[in-house]
Amino acid sequence: MRNESKNAVRKAACILKALSLSGIDGEELGQLAALCELPKATTHRLLASLMQEHLVTRVPQTRRYILAPTGHFQLNESQFRLMHSRRLRSVIAGLPLQENDAVFLLARSNNSAICIDAYFGNEIIPSLTQGVGGRIPLGFGPGATMILAGCEDETINGVLQKKRPKRQYEILIENIARAKASGYTTDQGAFINGVGGVAVSIPERNIGTGLVLGVALSIKDHPVGIYDTLGKILLDAVSTTQPKAAAS
Repeated sequence: MRNESKNAVRKAACILKALSLSGIDGEELGQLAALCELPKATTHRLLASLMQEHLVTRVPQTRRYILAPTGHFQLNESQFRLMHSRRLRSVIAGLPLQENDAVFLLARSNNSAICIDAYFGNEIIPSLTQGVGGRIPLGFGPGATMILAGCEDETINGVLQKKRPKRQYEILIENIARAKASGYTTDQGAFINGVGGVAVSIPERNIGTGLVLGVALSIKDHPVGIYDTLGKILLDAVSTTQPKAAAS
């Protein structure tokens, strides 16, 4: 019995390893079975168990499986479509970024923001979420603050009442106000030395659930005024992710 349990763990670990290498594109059942040298029935049974434990999720309207982001968060169909849309990829490719900057896609998960996709440059720039699946509290950094600014007043007030360094509290107040007035949030290196950030919300009517597009940038590689400039560019860019209106 013990040996059977060990074998099941090894097989499940092989599936998780294969999915981690496949990234957000995922793998179909047959391909997973081949990669792990397992019968399809065994692979299917293990996938069902992994999905029950919220370690794996099914890509909506496909036969592919991907690793689930941590913390029982699952992508809905519209979020997944947006992640893979040509419009979003075109937006990211057109941003005035340097070779080591990064772009993140964030979603709200209870009282935190979770990174559901990331695009890195030549090097992995330090970031608050540290990549896909990473979580940060609402109000911590420009992306999570952009999400917070769109929440109900009760949630905003609850976050503001939490203890934090005075300067971070002041930045949070400023960013919530900026988000509501200008539509974007910024960080000029207050959280990670030498790394700044800008974030905007992707219009909700496009995807049903609000997502935030954030940029982490190396401060030394950009001019002083990059934050407001990039904020306005991002705002204009995410408007192109809207589907075209149907002809009347």
